[in-house]
Amino acid sequence: MTRSLVLAVCTVLLAAMAATADDGTLKGNMFGDYYYVASADKNETSYPEKRNAFQFRRLYFTYDRKLTDDFSMRYRLEANDPGFGSASKLNPYVKNAYLRWGGLVANADLYLGLMGTPTFEVTESLWGYRSIEKTMMDLNRIGSSADMGAAVKGRSGDIAYYVMVGNGPGQSPETDNGKKIYASVDFVGIEGMHLEGYADYNMLPDGKDQMTAKALLGVQREQYRVGAESFVRANKKAAGGDDQNLLGVSAFGAVDMGQSMAVFARVDALNDDRGDTTDMLVIAGLDRLAAAKIHFMPNLYVMLPDGADPNVQARLTMSFEF
Repeated sequence: MTRSLVLAVCTVLLAAMAATADDGTLKGNMFGDYYYVASADKNETSYPEKRNAFQFRRLYFTYDRKLTDDFSMRYRLEANDPGFGSASKLNPYVKNAYLRWGGLVANADLYLGLMGTPTFEVTESLWGYRSIEKTMMDLNRIGSSADMGAAVKGRSGDIAYYVMVGNGPGQSPETDNGKKIYASVDFVGIEGMHLEGYADYNMLPDGKDQMTAKALLGVQREQYRVGAESFVRANKKAAGGDDQNLLGVSAFGAVDMGQSMAVFARVDALNDDRGDTTDMLVIAGLDRLAAAKIHFMPNLYVMLPDGADPNVQARLTMSFEF
């Protein structure tokens, strides 16, 4: 059975389950764009000058159901565009499949299965434009958005916390005996404010462990939201047997202009000590809310690689939920 057929069968089954269960909900999110590379370095291969395409970058299909007063579950499918020139079709796979045990401990829930990690959960929510681009850490593969394991998530006073133990490889099967430990502590004592400290430790074979730390400061109000985060990643015994350090900084924001219009912008800088390089990303655009949960977002996407000419892309991004 092909992967596309599997996705179709799962979709029909989820729709049938949602139609027959009073306490189940079925929802989806789709986003993609038309992009045109206005200029690029002469050696650029991924996005050379004049390359353009229509693409669906993500398709999400989610089924949530309350099982009892204490238990609930989620099953989410995701499909990704395989990229320009690929002979493959959209690739479906399971993004989330977990059981939630609510109120196991005071103000805390237990999660078991394939779930979202705390690596960039708070940042992604504050950035608010996953349809435009992943967060800095997600984009640069500093962690995975989901992992198989167990987690406790809750709040104590002004502190929201998320502690997780996972396999480490994300949605892929476990490949070694080590595990990855995640921890996020987010101060939310002031309404609309986030002050998050995050760390993870990934135990890998042959002493090639990975350690990550992140700090995030953000404010979300009715008319605007702004945020800044910085991370450091240490890869032990990386390429050539040497330790490798990466440092990243990201600043972003959005302002509601009224009349169903908003503006947004973001700047990332990533330093990789393997070649003492600093790469930058600049994003700016408009968000037009055409109807409830339907967005059209023209934006400018500029990659500034160290030592090469900028890659400038004009994009018209569309996002809708149902």
